[in-house]
Formats: sequence, C-alpha cells, structure tokens
Amino acid sequence: MDDQTVRTICYLSRLRLDDEKSKKILSDLDTIIEMIDSLSSSNTENISPLYNPLEETARKFNDKIKSDNNKELFLENAPESDENFFLVPKVVD
Repeated sequence: MDDQTVRTICYLSRLRLDDEKSKKILSDLDTIIEMIDSLSSSNTENISPLYNPLEETARKFNDKIKSDNNKELFLENAPESDENFFLVPKVVD
C-alpha cells in the first residue's frame, strides 16, 4: 500500500483529503492488511468451509431464572414510592 493507491481510492470514492488524513488512512489500511495476513497462519485443517452463514443454526439455551425479585429492596432505596412504583416529580403539565 502506498500513498498513490490511497489517493486513487479517495478519488474513486469522491473523497477529498489533506496530507495528514491521507497518512492516517495509509497507516490504517496497512494495519488492516496486516490483520488479514495474520489470518493465513490460523489452523483451519479440520474446519469445513461455510458457503452461507445460514447453514449453521443458532444454539438454543433454556431460559433459567438466575436472580431473585428484589423489588422491595429497590423501592426501599427510592426517595419516594407508592406500593409497587417509584414516585417522581411531575415534569410536564
């Protein structure tokens, strides 16, 4: 990746850049390319390719209640409450 390539991409994208932004984009694109290159070192030997992301179904989990009902505790900490509700000052007439 070089400065001329960045300028060509910006021209084709109809973007106008100054030198500082052009250098920042060049640096960012180099980082992205390095990250993509690092994927080639991943071990994919026993992994079959997906041709469509919808081939895999989402895992399903049973819903489990994991917390207690702390309504009374929350209402105790409120400045004002009325049975099951927080009381707040009226904002709109």
